[in-house]
Amino acid sequence: MLQRFILFIGIILFTFSCGEDDSGECNGICTEEFKSINVEITDSEENPVVLDSTSLTDITNNREVDLNSTGDIENGFYTIFNDNLLPEYKNEEIDLLFKGFQEENLIVEQEYRIGADCCHVYPISGPLVIQLE
Repeated sequence: MLQRFILFIGIILFTFSCGEDDSGECNGICTEEFKSINVEITDSEENPVVLDSTSLTDITNNREVDLNSTGDIENGFYTIFNDNLLPEYKNEEIDLLFKGFQEENLIVEQEYRIGADCCHVYPISGPLVIQLE
């Protein structure tokens, strides 16, 4: 009987600990997966475009964003935001400017709106596939 009572109390406490409180702090249980937002860049024949360098700027404060991640460059995939940035952008929506270069020439420039909740980042607007002409 005591074990059932303890189990019942544990379930009640667990249930009330999930979710967000009014301050926006995350009290819930987040998944263990690591979320990344990637953009695929291809040429007019749908071949992957390999860029020499990229830059990502937070438009709201004109600050460069460092992802500590590059994506799958050989296949034309570039990471534009990921969960590494969650502590800084938690419960916010931000506007980003992604630029890609080949031999110091600007090849692609695209704006994105990205959101972050208390657990993960997610795309709001901006193409996740860019086909260059």
